Amino acid sequence: MDRQMVCAAALAGAAMVAGCGGSGGSSVEETKPTWLTVVSETRMDGQSDDLITAGMGLAPFVGQGAAPTYVDPLKPTAAELRRAAMFSVLDVSAGSTRLFGPNIDPETKQPVADARIAGEEILAYSSEPGVNHLSAAMLLQIPASFDAAKPCILAVPATGSARLYADLMRVGGWGLRRNCAVVYTDKGQGNGVHDLATDKVLLATGEVADAKTAGTASHFTAPISDAARAAFLADNPNRIAFKHAHSRQNSDSTWGRDVVRSIQFAFYSLNQRHNGRLTRENTTVIVEGNSNGGGAALLSGEFDKDGWIDGIVAAQPQIQPEANSQVVVERGGRQWRGGGRSLIDYFTETILYQPCAALAMPDAPRAGEITFGENRCTSLKEKGMLQSTTVAEQAQEALAKLHDMGFEPDADDQHAFSFLVAPGATANKYANSQGRFGVEDKLCGYTIAASDSNGKPRAATAAEMATIFVSASGGAPVGAIDLINERDPRGPTRDSVSMSPSTNRLDYNLDGALCMRELITGNNDEAQRVQRGIAELRAKATQGGRPVIVLHGREDARVPATFSGRPYVALNSLKEGSASQVRYVEITHINHFGWPGQFDAKYVPLAYYEEQALDMMWKHLKSQAALPPNQVVRTVSRGGVPGKATQLEQSNLPAISMQPASQDLIRVDSGRIVLPD
Repeated sequence: MDRQMVCAAALAGAAMVAGCGGSGGSSVEETKPTWLTVVSETRMDGQSDDLITAGMGLAPFVGQGAAPTYVDPLKPTAAELRRAAMFSVLDVSAGSTRLFGPNIDPETKQPVADARIAGEEILAYSSEPGVNHLSAAMLLQIPASFDAAKPCILAVPATGSARLYADLMRVGGWGLRRNCAVVYTDKGQGNGVHDLATDKVLLATGEVADAKTAGTASHFTAPISDAARAAFLADNPNRIAFKHAHSRQNSDSTWGRDVVRSIQFAFYSLNQRHNGRLTRENTTVIVEGNSNGGGAALLSGEFDKDGWIDGIVAAQPQIQPEANSQVVVERGGRQWRGGGRSLIDYFTETILYQPCAALAMPDAPRAGEITFGENRCTSLKEKGMLQSTTVAEQAQEALAKLHDMGFEPDADDQHAFSFLVAPGATANKYANSQGRFGVEDKLCGYTIAASDSNGKPRAATAAEMATIFVSASGGAPVGAIDLINERDPRGPTRDSVSMSPSTNRLDYNLDGALCMRELITGNNDEAQRVQRGIAELRAKATQGGRPVIVLHGREDARVPATFSGRPYVALNSLKEGSASQVRYVEITHINHFGWPGQFDAKYVPLAYYEEQALDMMWKHLKSQAALPPNQVVRTVSRGGVPGKATQLEQSNLPAISMQPASQDLIRVDSGRIVLPD
């Protein structure tokens, strides 16, 4: 008698046997985790509301209808915030909704008539003992087509530090159209915000609440006493704390655990609805993540020792593999030895030189906005960090330093834009997190606040706070809310327009950047705290023979492959040898953000290849199809006038090959990865 028949017989006899579901079930897949709190459970008819478009249909997403609004912008409802958080503008000319996207049938690869999907949505979070806010937010979507006889789960850790809904359009549709449940986690980050002056926080739904009223249901409340908060505000009024930066939890170190927890939450919720029928043995579970989510996907495989995960697709992973002298990355006759660099390491070195290096590419998108690049070159020269005499020579010298680090020369056109995306704020966020610093510590003289037109701190408005759940990306900058340089000789000033005290020059606060760099290269107490935090999150690159496909864009200038994807795969080959099932696919003409605008003529979207890799992993798990060899995929740029590129077509996107040409093969063996030009 099979398990289902045993359970049916037991239930008919008014008895409950172990593993047969219901509140008395004892299997791990059926048991409610002690850390789980369910916030809401909502059924959607697939018309007035749905799992992908919040009932709007695709039209607004492709510019054929109005974007969502709020009845009262100062008091948006949970439903309005959800709808706005799900909304994004899709670029049809770049292939979205035509060649890939949430409306593409995974079998036929053709767009469906209606992108909306009926089903159920469950919002929940995990808690940790002694923490005064939720640990990680989770969202489970169960399509009406979910088949408990052929169960599957797609787990999606959030991109960046972003909100739960950030990846619905990117990958959620693929899972839902496969009739899989899709579970997202913000992996302990997300848009947890605490306005210290008003003592307002956000709930898991994004609504604003008083911190004391919210209690432990707060998405994030800064771990600071009322007396200490008042003392801090007396000297630093109107400051804001973000969860990723200021929780003192080093949430990056628990990414793997949080992804596995989201899968356990999915099993529990699905078994409640399907009489305990889902087990790890009969359910296909794939984890797919991009950027930070890609790093979390890989770490979830390392964390999972109990068989929750069957396969992983990690796109441009922000992964920080442990150092190993036997790891070698080789391309074009150049070598990088020793393994990956931590994000704070390469970010803090990059931001020293990037605004000066951007001057070497004056025609690159947004290069004209690097207002103080020449000042940065001059300050670097004065401090002995550049040797050249003229600004033009200094810019070329700074650019050469980025190349020596591991940035691809083909990505030079991104440096201006990358610097304007605020890597300094990102580095500060991670350094705070990994060193477990609080908002009151003002690491390297930085705080966060809204600022006025002169860059001076001001109170955040009610309107800014009301929708920050939607507008923020897990930290500063968000609109006028940004890093404040507390050490500006003229008084606290928005960092991007601030003055360095040692140079008395508007040079993008070189002193602050040097202080951040010292956290990696130095040995003071603050540096040791950050370095210990980095050690906690280093990846081991062991997957236990689990199938993994790693994708990375060759021209990624935010998370360069030389520091992350490449050394991770190399280290895995050293650790697991012939038992490894990790595959590496590097794709040309792909940057980290999929930037449109002036980049459209050159770069193509990675999302297309994420779906292709998911299809390959699905076939591997379902029918034992082979995984693709390690390879370079050579895409074809769209061409045309930047900002008005020709429409992306299938011919621009050659498939990941099962039999790549010899000149496209990537060699990975015993800690060495060799990439063709």
